[in-house]
Amino acid sequence: MKRVVYLLLLCLCPLLACAQWKTVEKSCKKQPAWVGGAERNYLIVSAEATTIEEAKEKILISLKQQIVGTVATKIESTTTIDRKETTIGNETDYTENVSSSIRSKLANIPFISEVSLSKAKDFYWEKLYNKKTKAYKYEYHIRYLFTDFEVSALVNQFNERESQLNTRLRQYEQNLDNIRSVEEIDRTLNELKAFQTEFDTDDPRRLQTEQLSNNYRKLYKAIHIRQENGTANDRIIVGLYLSDRLISCMQKPQLLSNCATRLSVSTENDLYFISYSNDACYEEDENYIDIRFRLGNQIVSKRIYLQ
Repeated sequence: MKRVVYLLLLCLCPLLACAQWKTVEKSCKKQPAWVGGAERNYLIVSAEATTIEEAKEKILISLKQQIVGTVATKIESTTTIDRKETTIGNETDYTENVSSSIRSKLANIPFISEVSLSKAKDFYWEKLYNKKTKAYKYEYHIRYLFTDFEVSALVNQFNERESQLNTRLRQYEQNLDNIRSVEEIDRTLNELKAFQTEFDTDDPRRLQTEQLSNNYRKLYKAIHIRQENGTANDRIIVGLYLSDRLISCMQKPQLLSNCATRLSVSTENDLYFISYSNDACYEEDENYIDIRFRLGNQIVSKRIYLQ
């Protein structure tokens, strides 16, 4: 008998708790049929708080989360992100990271930022009073139009954006072997710095972008100065080479000499024509001109001895 009474009390407790709250105000006379339900092409979202404004804030956050969740689930189940990274270790953890990355990106797309309660198809709210605690609370409900067409459009928008990112990443990789100027290295490093922010910390492509930046910085170390001719006629011709390729540079070199005067430099067809006077040089000395460029964080220099 005691057990039966105990079970009855357990069943009655939720009812008694609900009975403590009484509706004292509402947005319309009768609660709409859609409240607490489900409907195709609509999101039914509810929230409660101590003030109606706080309830609206909570419901807007919840609405955006549901939109992101709906689209993310569609993406995760129908698409494969093109990544070169090989899954190592726990496959479940990797999948969760990919899912987290998708949701993070979706949360920042323009469509989500434009979601507003003013666009809700219907809304309903109640103000309730608790006789025991003498507290008030609001329950807020909205019916938001979110069609299958919109879901598909967002999936396509996401996949198109991912495809563009992958294409850019491959392009940076391919351009690494086709650099034609020092300025191209400078520009690419700045672009990669901004490009890296497109990826979450757990996205394998972020590491790829970091490695690409390192590889581009290494190009500065691979640049050297090559003399194109002898030192006859008080003129030297030099060029900047990346491996065996002549590259251009808008920067003019710094020139220093132990004896030569009237040092000047002009450029033509990516070559540097250095003119000088050796009137103050002595044949028995080792006369030279130091040619120096500052490329990135590297100093590239060459000493050329005068005849």
